[in-house]
Order: sequence, then C-alpha cells, then structure tokens
Amino acid sequence: MKNSEIKVGIVENDESFKNQILKTLESIPEIDGVFHWESAESFWEDEKGRSLDIIFLDIMLSGMNGVELAGKISARDPEISKIMLSNMNSDELIYESLKNGAIGYILKSELKDIADVVDTVLKGGAIITPTIAFRVLNSFKQKDYSGEFKLTPKEKQILDEMVKGKTIGRVAEFLKVSKYTVQHHVKNIYKKLNVHNRAELVRKASDIGLLP
Repeated sequence: MKNSEIKVGIVENDESFKNQILKTLESIPEIDGVFHWESAESFWEDEKGRSLDIIFLDIMLSGMNGVELAGKISARDPEISKIMLSNMNSDELIYESLKNGAIGYILKSELKDIADVVDTVLKGGAIITPTIAFRVLNSFKQKDYSGEFKLTPKEKQILDEMVKGKTIGRVAEFLKVSKYTVQHHVKNIYKKLNVHNRAELVRKASDIGLLP
C-alpha cells in the first residue's frame, strides 16, 4: 500500500454488514481514517466525504441509490475510487456502475479480504469478484472484437485472462510464457484500446458494448 495516509469510506445501510466492514478497515494499519454514512444524501452533504481515497457504495440504498451516487462522485470528485457492493449480479447494474465510474463491483457474498481490495485499488487495479468476472468474460466470448481493434489471437487470449482478474505473472504462468512476453502484449492491448490501466480497460469494455 502507499505510505501516505489513506482515508476510506462506506455508504451502507445494512447494520450488520457495515459493522463487519468497518471493523476490518479499522484494523488495516495503512488506513488513517474510516468513515461511514447510511445514505447517499448524508454522504453527499458531508464535506468529509470529499477527502476520501476509496469509497465503498452499497447499491440498494433508500433514496438515491449507489449507482446514481457513483455518477455524482465521478463528476464532482473523480479522484475518489468507487467500489460497488451488491447482493445482485444484474448485468444492467454492472454496466451502469462501470459507466458511472466505478472501478469495482463486488458481490457481498464474495467479499473475502478487504485489505487486498484496498491494496489493489491503491495500486491502480480494478476489483471484480468471480461471479461478475465470469459475466464479463462471457460478454467477450459472445462478441469477437479482435478484428475491430486489430487484436492478434494471442492478445485476445491475454485480454480474456486479464478480464478474469489475473495478474501479468499469473497470465504468464497460465500461458507458459515469460512475464516479459505478456507485458509486451499488454502494452499493445492498452495502446490499441487506448487505455492506460486495468480499471480503464474495464470501463472501455462497458463503453464499447462488451457488457450487455
């Protein structure tokens, strides 16, 4: 994680789930401040919310929902990393969340290690839990965009593995090639799709219709 002070917030109205996450976040040494709001409206009116590095947003909030709030945060404070929390793996919600600037979509039932989630986000990565990754992967398989973006078969294969959430090292192990070979292909993929990191790659997938 970064050495600078990290501030993390959560907008969640489920008392039990909120307490579980807060307890874990407060135990992470690198996190300097943890904040909580029970509604999108209370968060939006609180100036403390503007100093966050990461915000976890429950989707099904009363009043303004988490997806709508993600869009407002993206417009006002785009530097805040937004991670959606949900009990539903709805294609529409996934698409709208990514469209509104979220870099993660996590099913609450699959949220295992919050410390790893925070670490990944701070390093510029995106977070998608297994069930959601499977849906995104299927969308790639259903439509072949390799011709449109002039991806080679190897680049398309690596892209598929990246969508699953694998690191460059894991992709190299899976394909039985060196990590330097994978890095070369990843550089070409980013250039062809005009993105700069994995988070942008996920957003680009939604923007060009790779998500339903």
